[in-house]
Amino acid sequence: MTFSRPSDNMRKIFLIYVICFLIIIEIAYSSMIEVGISEELKGNISSITYDNSSNIIKISIEFYNTGSIAYKTRVKVEFLDKDKVIFNAWSQEKEFMPGDKKSFDTYWYTNNTGNFFVRLKVYFGNEILEYEKFSFIVNKSLMPEDIFEVENFRTYDNYILFDVKSKEDVEKVIVMPDKYIPGWIFEQREIDIISKDSSKLVMLNYYPTLWMPSNISLIITSDKGKYYTERIFEMKKNKGLIGFFYRLVDGIRIALFS
Repeated sequence: MTFSRPSDNMRKIFLIYVICFLIIIEIAYSSMIEVGISEELKGNISSITYDNSSNIIKISIEFYNTGSIAYKTRVKVEFLDKDKVIFNAWSQEKEFMPGDKKSFDTYWYTNNTGNFFVRLKVYFGNEILEYEKFSFIVNKSLMPEDIFEVENFRTYDNYILFDVKSKEDVEKVIVMPDKYIPGWIFEQREIDIISKDSSKLVMLNYYPTLWMPSNISLIITSDKGKYYTERIFEMKKNKGLIGFFYRLVDGIRIALFS
């Protein structure tokens, strides 16, 4: 059996195929490098609204991931009387994929009237976006009713846990931590409803710079400020056998009721 040598035309066609293949590989590789270079950590505030129609001031921020990298985001709202910060409101943390738009609601209760200021800070992917402060007016002042009770307050490494009871049927209850150690992050929480003479398990996440025993004030309010309760608690971790028992019981309660 004999084999014929490839013709010059066949060799030219084969060479062209090889060159085309190498060009395609080069283009694909260049595209991969270009995608890697174009990755950006970006985001902006797409809208800001506030409601000052009652003694519960609500600030709503919509944030937009305009980059190509996913990250976690939370919002800090500083309420100021002139240049003095009088209340810090931290939102819960949310995950943002590229192109996501999500809203954050933060609250402050005041029974004082006058002109106040707000300064916004958005923490995303270890970056901070600060928005120029703006002012608003509080015109209403009232004498609220104290209808809430806080029981079974316990402290863990990154959260506190407690039960809230109410003497009335209430909706949209806001729980706001206050007077905690400066520099700590302490999230607020909104509860849809608490029925009369029943209780609601509440967990608030916090992130200390360096943990140490301290006090915290819990503000619970509802119905446009008509109901308001404030209680001070000592943040102290239970240790030993009693600490193990509480952690076990509370873990089950969180899984079942939170």
